[in-house]
Amino acid sequence: MKQGILQIATHGAHYDGRYWDPELDREKQSYVEASLKAGYSFLTYDRLGAGRSDHPDAYSVVQAPLELEILRQLTLMARNGTLYSFAGKAQPANDPVFNALTRPSKVVHVGHSFGSFLTSALLAKYPSLTDGAIITGYFYGKYLRAPGMGSWGVDFAAASSPPFSRSSGYVVCQKSGIQNLFFGGNPDTAFTPEMLDYGDSLKQPVPIGELASAFHIIGLQGPGLKAPVQFMLAEFDFYICDGDCKGAYDLKDLKGTYPNAAVVEDYIQPNTGHAFTLHNNATAGYQVTFDFLDRNRL
Repeated sequence: MKQGILQIATHGAHYDGRYWDPELDREKQSYVEASLKAGYSFLTYDRLGAGRSDHPDAYSVVQAPLELEILRQLTLMARNGTLYSFAGKAQPANDPVFNALTRPSKVVHVGHSFGSFLTSALLAKYPSLTDGAIITGYFYGKYLRAPGMGSWGVDFAAASSPPFSRSSGYVVCQKSGIQNLFFGGNPDTAFTPEMLDYGDSLKQPVPIGELASAFHIIGLQGPGLKAPVQFMLAEFDFYICDGDCKGAYDLKDLKGTYPNAAVVEDYIQPNTGHAFTLHNNATAGYQVTFDFLDRNRL
């Protein structure tokens, strides 16, 4: 059992918190479901500008440094017990296991894509706030964003089909863009047409300011990090590795970014594209992560 260990998961661009918990086949795809079965507590949230969070000005308000501070504050609230107190107001009072929790004993941060930008920046700027980290769908390499926005196939969110209630500065992928960015591997075995349709149904508009301000937080050095960190890439990640991530990691560079981390480990998830949770091989990757956490007493 992992009682007392809380995972805080931050989703990437083009999706919201549902990325971690797809309902198409929760047993085979949901990272939330797998983590709960492994005994962890789990927190995911919709980042600013996505899902059920506020959708403020896409140019001047939704900025990467602000989103980093939101993640920091959520972590502080988790560590001091405030989030447990809030959750308790909605939890039935007759649940003794839940009511016995006041605050987590350890916090593991998990990121995907832009959420990994934020998680990596947290490790660098606020290393004492984490006990371990899982960085998926991102590393600071030469192919990062090489495909460019042309491959996204974006529309203005308010004029897309279907339209989204967003102001100027929010763009959303067409289905072709979702497939280009998030799906990869052997089309006969890596994912199903239903997974692609479902992934398209979950898509969220992206605020332009978020992307334009990302340079403030990516590539930061983290000499203060003492916790273990695992990097995980999909084998056929178009956005991060231009479609082929085999050999993309340089473990020496990764360890140079976090020179004092307890452990720095890398892994390539086979026959998978950028959206790990929307591929047939998802649970095998989750087990790799859980094994890493086990080895590091998390």
